[in-house]
Amino acid sequence: MTALSRDEAKREAMISLGRVGLQDYANAYPHVLSGGEQQRVALARAIAPRPAVLLMDEPFSGLDSRLKDSVRAETLAILRQSRATAIVVTHDAEEAMRMGDRIALLKDGRLVQLGTAEELYNRPASLFAAGFFSEINVFEGRVADGAVDTPLGRFEASGLADGTEASVAFRLSAFDVSPTDGDIPARIVSRRFLGVVELLELAVPGADRPLRARIRCGALSSPEREIWLTVRKADVLVFERTSESA
Repeated sequence: MTALSRDEAKREAMISLGRVGLQDYANAYPHVLSGGEQQRVALARAIAPRPAVLLMDEPFSGLDSRLKDSVRAETLAILRQSRATAIVVTHDAEEAMRMGDRIALLKDGRLVQLGTAEELYNRPASLFAAGFFSEINVFEGRVADGAVDTPLGRFEASGLADGTEASVAFRLSAFDVSPTDGDIPARIVSRRFLGVVELLELAVPGADRPLRARIRCGALSSPEREIWLTVRKADVLVFERTSESA
């Protein structure tokens, strides 16, 4: 690559700063910039040479949650504008789904599953993949007559032979709750207000540990303790039990 002259280098630097919206900070010292602005400067430096491929290793890990959302959105817009292919390494499932056109999920250095966010979330290849992209409750059982019995009901085990040890995963969003109607009785052990949603821990007959559920705030009145659950089967996933899920 031919080295740029001083004037050419300055022009390219200003173009890169313009892409990240920081052209007015060209003469500012790093310590006067916010965390998000420093992150955008780092991105400007990376895209200045106009690379065909850009590797970003945990690029937003040092930012607080509110700033992280805005910087991620800005970064994605800049990458699309620059038309560079970016490989983003992250342990944050939501970040992977927000940033990636395609996601490669790795475990112990091996590829577990490759696909779009929708494919990995809706059709996870393993219990590990299901647990990476959503919080889950897991019950173990044995397949009989094509289904598995759990404390939350009997669920189809498509593709698994009778006698197979199975893991049945329930996303925290799998439950509709009611003080009067439902399929499964439950008692609220703890209840945490999280704004838009509430996080419940529930005692369910036949379960040896509390069941976690995430419900829309306001779905239950404050005094409720004894409630009923209905399971949404779309949020139930059945896998063959392996050594990694034992």
